[in-house]
Amino acid sequence: MIIQLLLPMLLVSAAPASADEHLVYALPTTLPAVVAYVTLDKGFFKEEGLDVEGKMFSSGREALQMLLAGQAQIQSVSETPVVHAILQGNKIVTIATQSRHTEAKFIGRKDHGIASPADLRGKKIATTPGTNSDYFMYQFLERHGIPVSEVKIANMPPPEMVVAFAKGDIDGFFAWQPHIYYGQHQLPEQSIVFPPGDLYVGRNTVNMNSDYVKEHPETVRKIIRALLKGSDFVKAHPDEAVELVSKRLKIEVAILKDLWKENSYQLELDPEFPKLMEKVGRWARGKSSPEQPLPDFRSHIYPDALARERPSAVKL
Repeated sequence: MIIQLLLPMLLVSAAPASADEHLVYALPTTLPAVVAYVTLDKGFFKEEGLDVEGKMFSSGREALQMLLAGQAQIQSVSETPVVHAILQGNKIVTIATQSRHTEAKFIGRKDHGIASPADLRGKKIATTPGTNSDYFMYQFLERHGIPVSEVKIANMPPPEMVVAFAKGDIDGFFAWQPHIYYGQHQLPEQSIVFPPGDLYVGRNTVNMNSDYVKEHPETVRKIIRALLKGSDFVKAHPDEAVELVSKRLKIEVAILKDLWKENSYQLELDPEFPKLMEKVGRWARGKSSPEQPLPDFRSHIYPDALARERPSAVKL
């Protein structure tokens, strides 16, 4: 199956702007973006003299499209859509990662005959192309010896997956939290969830247009300083952070505390991050243009701001 990438082929140049400009932060609905949520809700961007508006999207891929279209200056998403965007030639750099996560999962209906991974054969399952859960789906099927040709794949955004799952139109879907939780909430007795295990540990990234970063290095440093405050707050005050995120994602505090452990919240650039990008890049390239060489993913990482504000966080 050839993956249908939905990210637009856009080459965007950032226009010069003043330091006190209005910035838009495009955010996915996902637990690994907690640091950004807390940074916004606690006013840490304002403390750094930045006017930042957060805009929520059901997936990081949708949020990334805002950045690529020049309608957002900051954006968060797991590494997989970023890799796709780089392969398509977009001007994008990651200025930090805000979490390591195991959010990608499969949820299936036990009453549709799914009790183990092998039961996915012949089933209709949903995915969102170009996302980290889509990457996980291919790794999951390969791990369990299931050819892609032996499953029926439906492409849809996460909110539609939850509805289709509850109605019985699909047998299961690959997604992330909180959408897995939403599915379980609809069918608590009929649901079964397969976590990623050792197959996949992702990174939630903070991305910007490369031209903008070059033209506004001090603004980028302010963004990093604000996010560091958010990261430190999540570690020092986890209960208050949970309360804030509970309101934003509309998940009960007790449930959210249980899901919290799936993520490690810290602003960093670790040595495994570029390796992960290369691994995802080989998978993505293999689905579309295996003959083309991979780009230098390290050139799409901008460590300068984080290295100046917290040198210990950069270990590339």
